Amino acid sequence: MLYGNQALEKLGFLDGINEVIATTEKGGRVNAAPLGIIKDGDSLYVRLFSGTHTYENILENGWFVANITHDAWLIAETALEDLTPEYFMRREDLPVLKDAEAWALFRCDPFASDIIIAQVLLEKGEFFRCDFRACNRGANLVVEAAVAATRYMALRTDNYYEELMKMHRIINRCGGPREREAMDRLMDRVDSYSHI
Repeated sequence: MLYGNQALEKLGFLDGINEVIATTEKGGRVNAAPLGIIKDGDSLYVRLFSGTHTYENILENGWFVANITHDAWLIAETALEDLTPEYFMRREDLPVLKDAEAWALFRCDPFASDIIIAQVLLEKGEFFRCDFRACNRGANLVVEAAVAATRYMALRTDNYYEELMKMHRIINRCGGPREREAMDRLMDRVDSYSHI
């Protein structure tokens, strides 16, 4: 087990935005969603949006688990869909994704507001495996597409939809079958939501 901020480097957190899948819990129901942890020197922040399960759960409990994964499909899936219980396991009584390479418990004190930036502290974390791999442009772009899809769904601005279309073309060229499937699933959800 790793403890405190000395674990940040070992868990792979770099200055800038580090995309993880946050798991939270309320009333026994686990939620998983992409979340960017912003590292600025020794300070850590998250930007939370009201109306989301992640925001509501963190507001109530004051914690989230950051699941560290290189699986772009899983990041895209959690952006717009709820995962079924078989995706999760318990570690130290916390909800953790079974397919994560590592996890870390973060504490924070959010306050009720439309959009907040809350400072967070890493309490502890654990590695399951070190998953070294070459950079895949398609996989990295699926992560960016998941962020754009959630913003498009929340804000309904055409520039996010145009970004998604451009990323879709690049992922079809640069990604593997799993990345192409993830992007197709994102676009299907965005398109079906657009018709509501």
